[in-house]
Amino acid sequence: MADSTADSSNPPKVTELLEDIGHDLKTIASDELELTRNKLIRYLEALVRKASVAFLGATVALIGLGMLCVVVVVALAPIIPALWLRLLLMAVVYIVLGGGATYIYARRMLAMPGPDLDKQISEIRETAKAIGQGLQH
Repeated sequence: MADSTADSSNPPKVTELLEDIGHDLKTIASDELELTRNKLIRYLEALVRKASVAFLGATVALIGLGMLCVVVVVALAPIIPALWLRLLLMAVVYIVLGGGATYIYARRMLAMPGPDLDKQISEIRETAKAIGQGLQH
């Protein structure tokens, strides 16, 4: 910044103006990078929270499904006398239902939109371009 004690009738020197402009551009660029970083951090934190809740829910659901399969194995005893056949049948049911639920969840997670950083990235590019042009002149 120009010295505030300087005489107001003397215009600031070109070097002082360039230093001020350079400082301002540096500040703008660092602020833009900080905003982008903060937005990305907020997105990743939300993603981790959602994934943690989903993982916990999936674990509880698969344990519950396993317990239901055990109940069905016992309930099928009068119809299918062979224990190995009942266990095999319910293992296949467990794999199909658990795999299907995992597939559906994975598709939903992959379809989730990422952070919208286009504005921040374009502002960073514009700032970098302005700095480059300022240095050339």
